[in-house]
Parts: sequence; C-alpha cells; structure tokens
Amino acid sequence: MTDLLQNHYSQVKNPNPVFTPREGKKTLPFCRKLMAKAEGFTSRFDFSIHVAFLRSLGKRHRMPPLLRRRAIDALLQAMCFHYDPLANRVQRSITNMAIECGLATESRSGNLSITRATRALKFLAELGLITYQTEYDPQIGCNIPTDITFTPALFSALDVSEMAVVAARRSRVEWENLQRKKQQLKPLEMDELIAKAWRFVRERFRSYQAERKSHGRKRDTARRDASRQRHDIETRVRQQLTREYATGRFRGDKEALKREVERRVQERMLLSRGNNYTRLATAPYNIPSLKNPAGAGGFRTPVGRLLRIILSSGLHSSP
Repeated sequence: MTDLLQNHYSQVKNPNPVFTPREGKKTLPFCRKLMAKAEGFTSRFDFSIHVAFLRSLGKRHRMPPLLRRRAIDALLQAMCFHYDPLANRVQRSITNMAIECGLATESRSGNLSITRATRALKFLAELGLITYQTEYDPQIGCNIPTDITFTPALFSALDVSEMAVVAARRSRVEWENLQRKKQQLKPLEMDELIAKAWRFVRERFRSYQAERKSHGRKRDTARRDASRQRHDIETRVRQQLTREYATGRFRGDKEALKREVERRVQERMLLSRGNNYTRLATAPYNIPSLKNPAGAGGFRTPVGRLLRIILSSGLHSSP
C-alpha cells in the first residue's frame, strides 16, 4: 500500500512519463548518441547552473518541480530521437511527441490536452537550450508544426562538440545527394537542402492536416455510433449516400452504390466497436498495476477504470 501511495499523484495522470517511439521507427546514430547524453539531464549540475542563472536574473525563483523535470527528461529523449541535424530542427509536432511520452490527456468529450509538454518546452526555451516558436496559419485554421531548434548551449550542456554536429550535418548532406543521384537529380548545396527540408514540413503538414480532419470526423461519428445497432448505422449510411447521389458528389451505378454502403457500414462498425477512436491510440497503453496505477495508458483502459473504482472505494488492502 505504501508503494501505491508513493506512485499515485493527484496532479497528473502519468507521474513517470517515458518516451516510447512508434514500433519500427528508426533514427540516426547521431540521434541515439544525443539520447544517451540527454538521459537524466535535469538531475545534473549543468541543468542546475542554467536554472541558477535564471534565478540571478530574477526570471525564476526556484527549481522547477519534480513532475516538470520528469516531463523535460522525457521530452528531451523525444526531441533527440526526432532531431534532424541537417535542418537543426525537431521533425515532429508537439502533439505527437506528447502522446509518445505519455504527457497527453484526453477528456470525455475528446479534447486533447498537451499542457505538460508545452510548459516543459517553454521552460527549456527560457533556459536558452532550445528555440520554441509557434505560428498560426489562417489558410488551414490552426497552428502549423512548432519550430523547435537546438541551440549551441544545449549541445554544450550535453557535452557534444561542435565538430560532431558539423560532421553529422555533412553526413546528412551526402546522404541526401546520394538519394537524389539515385533519382537522377542534380546534387544540391547544404543551404538549398536546409531550405528544402524546412519547406517540406509546412507543405506536408497541409496535406496531413486534411487527412487528420477527415479522420477526426470519422472518430466523432464512431463515438456516436458506439450505442447504435448495425441496422441503425446502415440506415444512416443509406441516407447519407442518397444525399450525395442526389447532389452529384457520388457517381456510379447501382452495384457501386451497394458496395459503397457495405464498405461504409463495415468501417463505421469497426471504428465504433473497436473503441479505437481516441486520439491517444498511437500511445502505448500499459495495463495499470497497483504499483504504478497511473502509468502510460493507466486508468484509461477498461482494467484501469475498474482499478480506479476499487482504489477510490477503499476496498483494496495491502497483503
């Protein structure tokens, strides 16, 4: 019971965030070295010195709390994993990194919160270890991926020499030009490749955002379909396709219409019955244990909800 009380926090759902990359996702050897250097960074003397410098300027009054330091350690692992030495940029959105680190939470209405991740990143920016800039794009109606870059101060704190960073950047230039040569394209200079990498992020995000918007609509529909029977879903699909057919948005013969009805009904049944319409689906869900009930996934699993009822009712007792 003592272990349970020590590991349970009422402030956050996951007091021990750990970065877990997607299955099969690989990174550069240089990034692996950065991850090894950044492990346990907030417990080192270098981190304390940076905080003390902010305190001397009057920008901070104390060391960040333990839960904030744990979030920083997990996010540093994620940023080093997704770091691109060529563009000096983290090629991953904050939302995805927060999910991979177990720092994101989802409300019953489906709203995603990444406050723990954003606060940790803002603190690293205050220390001067990273640059953190957000930008709103009126064309798509949301923020584009945040520009996160590493500063020389971070490499110095991680004991990574400037020569190693330059060597990793040159290695990426050679690899990019080798890929262009295979495609029978002319090689580019380093500046051109860097500009191309930054443009790719914004251009790819616009198409990605359209895909996510479509997926979000399906996820919202699946949440409403969870309590409906198959014949109710089929009736709604038929009504939807009838409207699309009348307005000319769907074209095809009668057989194509029947196949589309079957496909949509099957898709909506799988989404609604599989309980996989959560935005945290890419994060690893660990079955909660009595020693760590608020681990990644934690109380959001069916077993976790049952465990939460037992803990709140006081029915559990230590052996």
